[in-house]
Amino acid sequence: MDRIDIIKQRLYLFSYIVLMAASMLYMYSEFNSVDQLPEPGYVKMIWWAGISVFLVLQATLLLLNINDRVKMSCLITLVGLFALDVIGFKSINLQIICLSFLIMNSESVSFNKFIKVDFVTRLVCIALVLMMFFCGIFPSQYDVYVPRGDTIRSSLGFNHPNSFGGYCLYILISFLLFFYSTGRLQNLKKISNFFWFLLMFVTGFFIEFVYADSRSSQVTFILMVLLIIPLVFNKNIKSFKPLLGIFILLIMTLTSVMVVFYYNQFSTFFVKLNDLTSNRLFLQNEAFKLFGFNLFNVSDFAQGNPIWIDNQYVYNLISTGVIGSLIYTYIYAKSFVNAHKADCYILYIVLIALIFKGSFESTLIDYYALLPIICSFFMVNKISTKQ
Repeated sequence: MDRIDIIKQRLYLFSYIVLMAASMLYMYSEFNSVDQLPEPGYVKMIWWAGISVFLVLQATLLLLNINDRVKMSCLITLVGLFALDVIGFKSINLQIICLSFLIMNSESVSFNKFIKVDFVTRLVCIALVLMMFFCGIFPSQYDVYVPRGDTIRSSLGFNHPNSFGGYCLYILISFLLFFYSTGRLQNLKKISNFFWFLLMFVTGFFIEFVYADSRSSQVTFILMVLLIIPLVFNKNIKSFKPLLGIFILLIMTLTSVMVVFYYNQFSTFFVKLNDLTSNRLFLQNEAFKLFGFNLFNVSDFAQGNPIWIDNQYVYNLISTGVIGSLIYTYIYAKSFVNAHKADCYILYIVLIALIFKGSFESTLIDYYALLPIICSFFMVNKISTKQ
């Protein structure tokens, strides 16, 4: 690796760390909890400084490959979609822009290096949030408790128990991919490897089912455990064909949209389904009535103002229109193709499990949740380099 490559790698990793840290503080910590809105001015300044540093560094890396026609075409497309967004035709959001940069510049870093930095960064970020919570640094100086029936859910410094549960779930995913990159996941018969593997899942179970009690993360956790079991007994298990994952993605997307579109509050079936989803279907149907959807989003829709849409696929359609929804679906579908090409069973099943999480929350495009998609492109780059 020459000096230029080392500089590219450092710029990429530094910008990623800045994005993860700034978004954690601004979007997912207790600074952004309901009782603290609007956030303190200094937190906003940290966020805008962080996202600016990220975009400048990533744009610089991309321009270093100015002779790459595919990347330059993608950059021009992003600029065009952003320009349309400015004049009121929204089809892309800041998360997808950041994801696009991370994908296009992924050749700057090896997968092994990236996943190691990601795992450590997530541990440091959650440790800082916990420290700030227990030291009383957050303005409210108390935990965010959200009751569900007789259950009291806690968030330990995050803005909501679902955020706490979701972030911990992605730490588990990062751990699995890190374990895979070192070869330990393929050698679970070794006592030390199996110990760390079991410890992470026991810890994850405690957080998801006892403390945060996030049902969307619980469903994802269960699916991951069930799909990982074969790997314990057969380390050479092959990845599924891309068509399976893409089919599940399309079915979940179409089902989510159609159920909300045809929702009837007087139907016994829909009433029970709505109760099962904690009133999510009713709210999504109200959002459809209020904002509708088009090729582009030309409404003044904003998440939580006044309605929360806890479904990734419905959220995509309303917030970014048909164009934005298709862009997201294409990127996610491409991740299945990449995972299969890399023959990475663990990444493939993670992508499948997260599809179901998307039917309960619109968090698959959160900054901390972009990891599986990014990793799929890293793995393809690794194959291309070998060839």
